[in-house]
Amino acid sequence: MNTDNKSEQEFESNLVEENDSSLEALVRQEQSDAQKRLREELGREPTQEEADRWLSEQTEGY
Repeated sequence: MNTDNKSEQEFESNLVEENDSSLEALVRQEQSDAQKRLREELGREPTQEEADRWLSEQTEGY
């Protein structure tokens, strides 16, 4: 393998890792926002299932 291909593969690998990290952070933020909103609506801490269902319902049309 020549060094140009190796460098390109490492670069692409780093981009994938960065994108995965960004996506994971976005998912965590969405889940946190859903739990916060449900907590306000329900007046109690929602279960993970309730939060997942609520988030799914909010995004079904997209």
